[in-house]
Amino acid sequence: MSGPQVAIDLGRIERNARTIVERCALSGIKVFGVTKGTCGMPQVARAMLRGGVAGIAESRFENIRRLRDSGINAPIMLLRSPPMARVEEVVRTVDISLQSELATIREISRIAERMGRIHDIMLMIDLGDLREGIWPNDLIPTVEQILQFKGVRIAGIGTNLGCFGAIMPTPENLGQLVAHAYKTERLSGRSLDVISGGASSSLPLLLEGRLPAGINNLRVGEAILQGGVETFRDTPWAELEPDACRLTSDIIEVKLKPSRPIGQSGYDAFGNQPVFPDEGDRLRAIANIGREDVLVEGLTPIARGIRVLGASSDHLLLDVADADPRPSVGDRVAFRMSYGAMLLAMTSEYVEKAPMHDVEDFSGRKMVQITAGQGAAGILARESTGARLEAMNFDVVELADVERPPSGLVRLIAGVDRRIAHKALTATARATHSFGLIWIDSIAALMPEDEEGIDLPECSVLARSLGLDHKAGALQPQLSPENVVIVGLRHADPAE
Repeated sequence: MSGPQVAIDLGRIERNARTIVERCALSGIKVFGVTKGTCGMPQVARAMLRGGVAGIAESRFENIRRLRDSGINAPIMLLRSPPMARVEEVVRTVDISLQSELATIREISRIAERMGRIHDIMLMIDLGDLREGIWPNDLIPTVEQILQFKGVRIAGIGTNLGCFGAIMPTPENLGQLVAHAYKTERLSGRSLDVISGGASSSLPLLLEGRLPAGINNLRVGEAILQGGVETFRDTPWAELEPDACRLTSDIIEVKLKPSRPIGQSGYDAFGNQPVFPDEGDRLRAIANIGREDVLVEGLTPIARGIRVLGASSDHLLLDVADADPRPSVGDRVAFRMSYGAMLLAMTSEYVEKAPMHDVEDFSGRKMVQITAGQGAAGILARESTGARLEAMNFDVVELADVERPPSGLVRLIAGVDRRIAHKALTATARATHSFGLIWIDSIAALMPEDEEGIDLPECSVLARSLGLDHKAGALQPQLSPENVVIVGLRHADPAE
């Protein structure tokens, strides 16, 4: 590590997602996890999917392409209406998009018809936040025109609150949303799939039991990524874990200096006229991050006794006079981030992003279950595989309940036909939220190949499991490419 870094705790993100999904399910609400705060990082999306979200919501095509290229085939919702030049990309890559402009919807329909598809849209209604959305008085004539388009389907109605205008969700404005949804249903003659009652800011109403009946979808980012620190400012949701994303930076200078600049004051590089109180001489530190990388006002030092004084484009000024111990050059300082700070830090190419999995204690004995197909069992017996594993601090066990394996179980699957692996991996995916895979083989078995008359070609097993051949049978989100290690053993003898 040689510079600023955002460490992303994927375990916390997964647990936060699961907490929110399970609570929303009690009210008949499905959750889409919003990943734009992490630039569509695939590892974050998979953590959310492991936590049970119904799909991923993103605002930028670059992030959506990153998600799709990584093998994620879960439903993806586009949060921002596209420019006309990228309408075809919408139809090709996303399952549902938020729309409010009739001209754009007409073009989406035209492209979708040309491609032989019907694209789902969610009509956005402006309930006072004054960002995107159809004005309520224009809803009926807009719906009437959209119903004439053959390439789109009104799959839902939604709204955006708590963003541009900072208008908070209330039973009254969300009640209006439900009423508009019912009007749309009567006009179209069919039920809507989705009535989306906003984002993380609607969760307090849910917990208070004041979310109007009929809302069946929420688009949640901050509460999953940050544990709702900004959503639940006064009364935190105790089950949510904060600090899933934490920023660290290097200290490059520590000196005793006056607390107030000396000389004639003017404007700084950002057009501001800062004012500094005179606190006498104070010990100050500089960290190697600045306004080019992060929203400085959204940083809170984790260590006690450290204060953020301000920043230039590349330097973050800190008061460390009250820190214990006092930092030295070369130390790293850690910060909690507001949602805005996280957004900019994740966007900066100068800040390293480090997704972290839960680290387990691998001391002590571990349990291993051996599954061997016909032809492989004899080899394992001849080589005394079980005894050798026992000598390596493993307990070889038989499972009484294969659907509920014990925590920490390692599965060893051996076979002369790779299809046995897919069956075993499928069983593992049913029994756990996520797992890793070490694939040991004599050939490169990742790339899919066509074998006439065979539903699952032998050399396509791993590609199919990871969703890389874009066919049914992918084991996502439980198994993802970054959790797979491939070991080639072309010239290995049985003893090896």
